[in-house]
Amino acid sequence: MHPEIFSIGKFTIRSYGFMLAIGFLTGITLAARRAQKSGENPDHIYNLSIWAVISSLLGARVYYIITHYSEFRASKDTPILTRFFTELKSMFWPIGSDGQIGISGLMLYGGVICATIAVAIYLKKHKLNVLRYMDFIAPSLGLGEFFTRMGCFLNGCCFGKPTEATLGIVFPDSSVAGYYFSDVHIHPTQLYNSIFGLTICILILFLERYKRFDGFSALLFFMLYPLGRFFIDFFRHYESELMVGGMSQFQILSIIIFCGAVSAMVFLWKTAGRRKENGGNSHLQNKVEISS
Repeated sequence: MHPEIFSIGKFTIRSYGFMLAIGFLTGITLAARRAQKSGENPDHIYNLSIWAVISSLLGARVYYIITHYSEFRASKDTPILTRFFTELKSMFWPIGSDGQIGISGLMLYGGVICATIAVAIYLKKHKLNVLRYMDFIAPSLGLGEFFTRMGCFLNGCCFGKPTEATLGIVFPDSSVAGYYFSDVHIHPTQLYNSIFGLTICILILFLERYKRFDGFSALLFFMLYPLGRFFIDFFRHYESELMVGGMSQFQILSIIIFCGAVSAMVFLWKTAGRRKENGGNSHLQNKVEISS
């Protein structure tokens, strides 16, 4: 585990942030090439990537704040206005009390949801086909998961539950995982998610040969990612406030997103089939009319 790559004074390059940046860059490059190959202007991918980066970081941070508000709560004895700005600063100010630069605490699901909305707004604003461009981006989301979760592993966060399986890993006490489970083998759920993210990327690229409508690849991602996240979360450790009825909040969210994506996939698949049949029938009808 290597949470820090190197430091220059108070400025530190952290493994998580570094891998997150690599994920963004590789994902943007892949999406731009896919757009260009399909005859679209790749500049739109580069432009909307700025929206995606900012919105995903904001969404990931806000989701973390909502689910971990107790970490930022100021003393009730503090005046209301002072308490508000104190909490706001602790939530978003990038410089810690020790002088270190950076913000720790991001939730990937929040980033994905917020970035998806921001990208859709950008595409609508520029009168571009939203579903078509979302298809260009879809494999990049899986690739981003691959690199980001590698960063989680190096950082020692997003760890799993204790296990006696051979896959179990002991994290150093200096990490968050080691703090919770000192000298205990735990599931490396970061690596589970990372491998699954790469698998999603490859599966989407492979299954695109069966594409019948715009939005197919995007819906594949929103079916596959929640499915994997749902099962992997059974091995992941969560604080009690993130559990609801024996499941994590993210498992419940995964069920909702998966069901929505499957419903949309079935509807659009059938609609595309009917259009193809109607197109074929119209062609036959025209031939009959011409012959007569």
